[in-house]
Amino acid sequence: MQELILIGLSLAVGAFWWDTTRSNEIALRYCYRLCERARVQLLDATVSRQRVWLRRKPGGGIQLCRLYSFEYSRDSLSRRFGYIVLIGREVVETRPGPHFENDTGDHETGADSGFH
Repeated sequence: MQELILIGLSLAVGAFWWDTTRSNEIALRYCYRLCERARVQLLDATVSRQRVWLRRKPGGGIQLCRLYSFEYSRDSLSRRFGYIVLIGREVVETRPGPHFENDTGDHETGADSGFH
């Protein structure tokens, strides 16, 4: 019986690791595109997972939520911070820091820009 529990636990850890790796890749690609569209540089070419929590799905069941932070710069001198939230593998919220502007100089908002 202990062997089955150990096998089940090992499988759960492996599944969590695989899912986390996929989510990290999704977050990084999303931040690259976000920064490219805003004509800013994603610093350190990375995102950092800050928090993981469980959330109940609308139809029942549980899913993982992940908060990632990233840093960017418009002028290579100042560092700005932003974050994105993934629920499952879907980006549901993006909050760039101050001075995150699109090509026209306007601050991006609204569903089309990916900011909620």
